[in-house]
Amino acid sequence: MSKKDYIDAINEIEVSEKLKKDTFSKTSKISTSTKYNKIYPIASLTLMCAIILAIILPNKNIAPISEINYQDVETSQELPKVENFRNLYAMLKTRAKNDSNSMVYTDKVFENAAEDSSNIITDSAQTGEQDYSKTNIQVEGVDEADIVKTDGKYIYYLTKNKLTITDTTKMIKITDIEFNNQNFSPKEIFLREDRIIVIGIRREYTNNYRYTDYETFTSARVYNIKNRTKPILERTVEIEGKYLSSRMIKDDIYLISNKNIYSYLCKEYKINELDENDFKPQYKDTVTGKETKYIDFDRIYYIPEFEDTNYLNIASFNVTNKEEATIESYLGAGDEIYSSTDNLYITKVKYDYTKEGRDRDIRTEIYKFHLNEAKCIFRKSGKVPGSVLNQFSMDERDGYFRIATTDRSWNNEDNTNNLYVLDENLEIVGKVEGLAPGEQIYSVRFMGNRAYMVTFVQTDPLFVIDLSEPTNPTVLGELKIPGYSKYLHPYDETHLIGFGEDTKLVNYGYGDIVITDGIKIALFDVTDPNNPKEMYSEKIGKRGTYSELLNNHKALLFSKEKNIIAFPVSITEENYKVTFQGAIVYSLTLEKGFELKGKISNTTSEYERYYKSNNVQRILYIKDTLYTISQNTIKAVNMNTMEIKGTISL
Repeated sequence: MSKKDYIDAINEIEVSEKLKKDTFSKTSKISTSTKYNKIYPIASLTLMCAIILAIILPNKNIAPISEINYQDVETSQELPKVENFRNLYAMLKTRAKNDSNSMVYTDKVFENAAEDSSNIITDSAQTGEQDYSKTNIQVEGVDEADIVKTDGKYIYYLTKNKLTITDTTKMIKITDIEFNNQNFSPKEIFLREDRIIVIGIRREYTNNYRYTDYETFTSARVYNIKNRTKPILERTVEIEGKYLSSRMIKDDIYLISNKNIYSYLCKEYKINELDENDFKPQYKDTVTGKETKYIDFDRIYYIPEFEDTNYLNIASFNVTNKEEATIESYLGAGDEIYSSTDNLYITKVKYDYTKEGRDRDIRTEIYKFHLNEAKCIFRKSGKVPGSVLNQFSMDERDGYFRIATTDRSWNNEDNTNNLYVLDENLEIVGKVEGLAPGEQIYSVRFMGNRAYMVTFVQTDPLFVIDLSEPTNPTVLGELKIPGYSKYLHPYDETHLIGFGEDTKLVNYGYGDIVITDGIKIALFDVTDPNNPKEMYSEKIGKRGTYSELLNNHKALLFSKEKNIIAFPVSITEENYKVTFQGAIVYSLTLEKGFELKGKISNTTSEYERYYKSNNVQRILYIKDTLYTISQNTIKAVNMNTMEIKGTISL
């Protein structure tokens, strides 16, 4: 939204308010006590509306145009604030008008306003007496929520709208925390000593005469589990909106949601016909009370030139103390997040359409927040060409932010792939552009002073990029092989594992096309970055074979110390027949490559396999025992012999 559009909308409101003021002055002498129902019903009604308008729009809360901050944020560390409903109404009305008219958005976008994430991360905790797996995360020290966690004795697992706690020493289920009949749908969990935090979605039915909908809240419920048989709900923190993501650093949780705004109402109704509370995001923290509160407009920041009519809401709180959660709200939504221990980065892809909509300029807006003691403070913003794939397209090291993007064209033939290095102020200081024309990024991994990028159309180019000189990133080597990797995981400092799909060329009578042909895992040797090599590869199944790992890195169990790789897989063979569903387990050494240790299935019947009702979702280990986790079963297997040790029925 441009400044001109905003001012035009404000002027419309001012004209409307002037008319109401004139009407009020002409009717102010009318005696409403004797004529309301008999003589002057229309004039009296007008007077009443004017009085109501004066109440809901007091002059002292209306900021003059000159006070609306449209300066580039690079001059300040703070974004401008919405301040009042009048300003928000003008913004949303202009936004709704632009949306309906398919306007071209070419206004200048505002330009701006460590922990080393390249550690070789293994899915394990083996310090002191600890010897158990942890969630596969991106950044050391930044935990990510998942559907299952363990502390080395108990397994905590979200299944069938409940949290199940099992004792692995006795191989029994201890208790369930039920969420039925609460309008609450659990999604993921964090574990912090004797507390477990359940992240989920809560819905409230709303019946506004203008619309019928559900209000959606992203909810964090903190349970004290010192007594595992009787978990106690200690605290609930909620922010309105759909769950985007979360991170946990030590005792601090950062919860992020996107809330849609009914912007079309601002186009269809006058400002005095709307309830401003319908446009305020809500939140709750039971530390301060059970009631749900509104975030006032003078606490809501906005991102200049925002495109999506959404609120980005962030709740930050410490799970071990009773300090009130910090709540922040920003007009303008987010897509992907990356977090180091010091900073949170939220990205939003934006599009500029030109030439009658046939061409488009794609850019990624980046918003940087500083994280400190359960507070998330906006710092800077920046932008780069193209769009990011996922969180692994981003990284922070030594004060520099690195990001890989694909700059897409309408037909993909003119796609280019790029890598940018930004300084602490999110200004581009180094770049590599134009990689693999016509292709797109399928996976990225940053490891120390190198980045590894996989693009794909017919073959899988693996690019090795040197980032030791941030202002001059350089492509060192390239490897082209069939198939592609959708997730890259460090094996050690000079080797990485690729998980993806094999491909082959087929001809159905109208030219060669590329199709997938089973899952492929590969070990890449990048000891010589100028000459990367595929040392070993393994193919699993035929076309139709699938693993959640291809879209969710948390599905991987990897421990170099244990020499174990495991992930859930559904194997399809000829004629698209599913022949196996469960966990597939490999060992991996530089001398022998991948060696299949075994397969573990939790399904007990053709019915379960056909309806996927007991598919293995995660694999973890405690000491030398593997545990395969599915909705109805937890199975314990000896890691060395692959013999079944026991089963827990859920």
